[in-house]
Amino acid sequence: MNGTLGSCLLAVCVLGINLMGCGRSTDVATDKASQTVYVDSKTMQAMVGPTVAETPALNPKTGERTLMPALYCPTCRRWHLVPSPDQINRLPGATKCHTTGAALTADGPWPE
Repeated sequence: MNGTLGSCLLAVCVLGINLMGCGRSTDVATDKASQTVYVDSKTMQAMVGPTVAETPALNPKTGERTLMPALYCPTCRRWHLVPSPDQINRLPGATKCHTTGAALTADGPWPE
């Protein structure tokens, strides 16, 4: 009986430790999910803004619709404009950095 009680207590402790802090990480994930990295098509500057359904998105600094979604190059450490779906389908290297040839990714350090 003591073995069963000990096993149950151990299981409850492990579950409790695993669940500690789970709520906070959800908030952070929700904040990042509602944000997107964009590149201004005129200045080529990367910035973070709210995720929108239609692009180009409105640049709050200029008031112009010049923000396009971006992908990151881990080699040159820059954000680049996402190629159009037509380019991705027709050009084999469309999702590679035009400078380094490295594969572009959605993961990278967010611009400040």
